[in-house]
Amino acid sequence: MQEPDQSILDLPELLKRDRPTFENFIPGENLEALALLCEMAAGRGPRFLYIYGPVGSGLSHLLEAYAPGTIGARYPVPIYDKDRRRYAVDDVESLDRGFERQLFTLQNAVYASPDARLVCAGHLPPHQLPLSEDVRSRLLWGPSFAIAPLGEEDRFRELSRQAALRGIVLSPDIRHWMAVHLPRNMRSLTRVLDVANLMALHAKRRVTLPVIKDAAAWLLARRLFESEPN
Repeated sequence: MQEPDQSILDLPELLKRDRPTFENFIPGENLEALALLCEMAAGRGPRFLYIYGPVGSGLSHLLEAYAPGTIGARYPVPIYDKDRRRYAVDDVESLDRGFERQLFTLQNAVYASPDARLVCAGHLPPHQLPLSEDVRSRLLWGPSFAIAPLGEEDRFRELSRQAALRGIVLSPDIRHWMAVHLPRNMRSLTRVLDVANLMALHAKRRVTLPVIKDAAAWLLARRLFESEPN
């Protein structure tokens, strides 16, 4: 199977489709939280929000959609800037003491700025977070939502729709293999479809299970899988 050229994978439309947005987040049971995040991104609604859930529930996707650049930022807690309106902090339970103090400072600065908003995310409910009481109490200056991951049926219903948009038939053998061997998050699953589609186009053949396996191996070798992200 011929591998796709890296320049093809850098096509703007492919990168745009892969970028986390509110539009490509599959809400499942999380419609209320998604609607609130959209309100905050538009400068309306609450000033603070805390979201939490298990690995694979889409926390990082939501934070990146709300405040692009959050995931992969050099430092986990941004510095307050009077000209900035949206702030996001991921994995709050993993912050060391220095960044915990920085989050405390950011919380106070956002509280004092009427136009600023802060969204934080973690894997634990607020009362279970290993943080100081000052930081925990400020996390609840706004609403708190538990984010539920997509169930397998919802995940593969959406994946089948995504596959059809790419001209791919998600046959039972492909679905079973992806369910057993691939990460559960939609970004990784749709990346496999995109790379498989490019491989099949290069080889002038349809997407079959071997092509899906080759695409997954290609992504894994280049560490382009989000193995079990937020």
